[in-house]
Amino acid sequence: MEKALRNQKKMEDRKRRLEERKAKYKDSLKQARKNYQTMARKWASLARDQNVATVIGLLFFFVFYRTVVLSYRKQRKDYEDRLKIEKAEADERKKLRQLEKEMTGFEEAVEDEGEEREGEQNPYLQMAKKFMRSGARVRRAHSKRLPQYMERSVDVKFKDVAGLGNIRLELEEIVKFFTMGEVYRRRGVKIPGGILLCGPPGVGKTLLAKAVAGEAGVNFFSISASQFVEIYVGVGASRVRALYQEAKENAPSVVFIDELDAVGRERGLIKGSGGQERDATLNQLLVCLDGFEGRGDVITIAATNRPDILDPALVRPGRFDRKIYIPKPSLAGRVEILKVHAQKKPMAEDVDYVAVASMTEGMVGAELANIVEIAAINMMRDGRAEITTDDLLQAAQIEERGMLDKKQRSEEMWKRLALNEAAMAVVAVNFPDLKNIEFVTISPRAGRELGYVRVKMDHLKFSSGMLSRQSLLDHITVQIAPRAADEIWFGEDQLSTIWAETADNARSAARSFVLGGLSKKFYGLADFWVVDRINEIDLEALHILSKCYERAKKILKQNRTLMDKVVDELVTKKSLTKQEFFHLVEENGQFDPYPPSIVDIRNAKRVQFQEMMMSRK
Repeated sequence: MEKALRNQKKMEDRKRRLEERKAKYKDSLKQARKNYQTMARKWASLARDQNVATVIGLLFFFVFYRTVVLSYRKQRKDYEDRLKIEKAEADERKKLRQLEKEMTGFEEAVEDEGEEREGEQNPYLQMAKKFMRSGARVRRAHSKRLPQYMERSVDVKFKDVAGLGNIRLELEEIVKFFTMGEVYRRRGVKIPGGILLCGPPGVGKTLLAKAVAGEAGVNFFSISASQFVEIYVGVGASRVRALYQEAKENAPSVVFIDELDAVGRERGLIKGSGGQERDATLNQLLVCLDGFEGRGDVITIAATNRPDILDPALVRPGRFDRKIYIPKPSLAGRVEILKVHAQKKPMAEDVDYVAVASMTEGMVGAELANIVEIAAINMMRDGRAEITTDDLLQAAQIEERGMLDKKQRSEEMWKRLALNEAAMAVVAVNFPDLKNIEFVTISPRAGRELGYVRVKMDHLKFSSGMLSRQSLLDHITVQIAPRAADEIWFGEDQLSTIWAETADNARSAARSFVLGGLSKKFYGLADFWVVDRINEIDLEALHILSKCYERAKKILKQNRTLMDKVVDELVTKKSLTKQEFFHLVEENGQFDPYPPSIVDIRNAKRVQFQEMMMSRK
């Protein structure tokens, strides 16, 4: 009743305010009409007055006279003055030419007299005169050839490269070597002759090299190391010499060698003439790098994603003094990269770059640029004027998993797919490291898996190999969950191979678990040798798989209602968002409390220690 009374009061207040607004609007209209009528009467009375019409006519005539007649006279005067000045300059140039001709004729006459006197005494000059009279012609030297490897119009700056973090400080220092090289040399600082950029493909190594040259305003010479590799003797070495000769002639300059591992592999690995030619090319490159050490006029920047196979003589200090590793961008870096690539695109005002960056964990700059391009294509395909957050999220899924496969499938197939993905999602919610599920889908991608559970995981743990023992067991349990769900729902006689890929991942993880010394039987690798005990390792891995399998079956049986709900929703909608999935989990889930984390255990031990010290006091 109180709520109804409040709502009724609100409605009455709203009606009252609406009536007041209408009354004010009517009053304003009446006042406007009155003002309009008053002004109309004033203008009508002014129009009837002859004196006012005369004054307005004089005013218009004055404005016309000032703007047209006077400006025309001024421009005409300026034009006449310009003609006079040009005529005077032409006369002066004519007089100077006549004077130069007179002076030249005088000098030639004097020189002719001197040459005649010298010619009578110089036999070489007499021989040259005879050669010129014979009609022979001396071939003139050709003009200097343009540089072959220099790239022109390099206008890339550091503002065009985002997501660098502290790496930008290193590259800005390289720019200072060009702009303030004399200051460094005066203070005894040795300028590096080479910088090696290492990192996975697509992080922007080539773009960074161009940005260094663009910021410093020096010439940029670019070549791929594969252009040095030739089967003909001496061709690769000659190209290296030509490249550095051009860089020296056009110094200061940056020499960029892309994919250095094509020519910089360790010497002696390849036998035959091809290997000898590759080694000769590498030797020439080593000599050229030594030639520019410490000068600062020519700096070599090389890029590779295989620094482990390079020759030790190539990467030693003195040739490549700086090794800069460029990792994949973090969350903040991905947001910056997306904003840089979105500058020239019609983006909506409410685009959530953080949401898109969180969906692109592990992607590099080239993939993020492609995401923006795919989103722009989708915008044009739909006939819209702006790119939205949904366009970017769909483009991220296309970049990661491929285009949607819209083939029709039977009801049984959709149910098996939904059961497979729902089992992984429901089991993953039980574990702290895997509970952050972004979405669950059974919409198949072209050339990829039939379904997908997107989990936002800790990149340091899962990508860098920093998983704890319990996290690895949780991962095995999630991977084996589809097999357990297939057995519970369809029975042992109706098992399919839809879970074969995830079961293989679980098997590999269990073997790594044992080889890492985390199992109880082989804990700490005591008296452990892989070759002699491979059967025992497989048996221990099978034992761990069996325990994780029973654990997955227990979780699925506890949450059978939740599984049925998730499967039904997936079959109907083909995809569940994070909010929809966790809404079902809250309504139908039955989960055990999470095990204590390392931080909780440490805090508990600290409290226990403090209580023990207080009791002793």
